[in-house]
Amino acid sequence: MIRVVVGLGSNVGDRLAHLQAAAQKLSKIAHVERASHIYETAPVGGPPQGAFYNAAVRITYEGEPLDLLDALQAIELMLGRARHERWGPRTIDLDILWIEGMAMESDRLIVPHERLAERPFALRPLVDVAPDAIDPISQVPYTRLFDEETARLRPLPLDLFGAS
Repeated sequence: MIRVVVGLGSNVGDRLAHLQAAAQKLSKIAHVERASHIYETAPVGGPPQGAFYNAAVRITYEGEPLDLLDALQAIELMLGRARHERWGPRTIDLDILWIEGMAMESDRLIVPHERLAERPFALRPLVDVAPDAIDPISQVPYTRLFDEETARLRPLPLDLFGAS
């Protein structure tokens, strides 16, 4: 059993509906312990595109990290994710941000997410759902990695598990 924070993002179509659908499907493969607020954030890198809705869920998962990655990618496909270009627009993006007490690097998965500390759209929701989370490499609590931009993010009045 592993404790994991999964980041969710969408910037195509009905962003809220995509996040909610992904959260519902995720709740069928893992136990969702907590859901973050939803934040609207500017895209990072890639071509010009619309703003993202971002959130995170803390889950417990019975299985290995790569099995979870496969399950997340299957959910992305079910919800219409097409991988045309790196950092391009997407209906849904599901990322393993952090696994409690674990650091790993393979050709398919790096945990914690390699740019977590420098991405407010991922760090802020992670701290919402796992305020006690510690970077397993540096042993620094993620709450101490907030910069001014991360601290300025304000939640939207939306619910990840609400009615779509």
